[in-house]
Amino acid sequence: MWAEQAIFTSLPRRGREGYHLVSRSPGVGDAEARALASWAPSHGALIVDRSNRVSVNFHPLPGGRFAISRTCSGQAEYSGRGGHQLYTHSLIVDGPTLEAIGFQPFALYRDAMALGCLLYHPDPADALEPVSVSRLHPRRDADYWADLAARLALPPLLPLREQLTSGQQLRFAYAGDRIALAECLIGILSPESVRCISFSTSLFPSAARPFLFSLVDAG
Repeated sequence: MWAEQAIFTSLPRRGREGYHLVSRSPGVGDAEARALASWAPSHGALIVDRSNRVSVNFHPLPGGRFAISRTCSGQAEYSGRGGHQLYTHSLIVDGPTLEAIGFQPFALYRDAMALGCLLYHPDPADALEPVSVSRLHPRRDADYWADLAARLALPPLLPLREQLTSGQQLRFAYAGDRIALAECLIGILSPESVRCISFSTSLFPSAARPFLFSLVDAG
């Protein structure tokens, strides 16, 4: 199975400056590129605290494909505005691929991290290549994720699931490991619900990024 790639960050490249899609693989069309740019965060949007240094994000794309991405801080912002650039590396997969990995976006995320696909690069290549992703992921049921959430002392999952499956936007404040909370919560959703979900684990909410589920800090 293959996933397309794209990188959104702040770099001067090909006559453009500021935040834009600086790299993509050939299978990412213009409509998807525009959607990736609209969902991706820019300066100051990442929530960083003791338990969370990156944000994992998931959302649909035009044409029926899906993007899972990792947002992290990069080098000092070149424009002189202060702070660090944000760097969002996305993998794009289709519905059959999502089904093949058991509708577990985090399985794809962890596979990509193990391969080094989503790590920060200060000067990424202009042209990226599709990457091979594994379909050999353990199929874990809702009981597995509920038990894991209990062992990690995460907040109760069922009330969050009820709010998510109602289709209403949900913003939930949590000071602990927000990636672990999101992974367990997505794990107890039905395949139909995962197809309709979008989430971020550590981005400040914005009308420009209409995630259905946003995890934020508890400060």
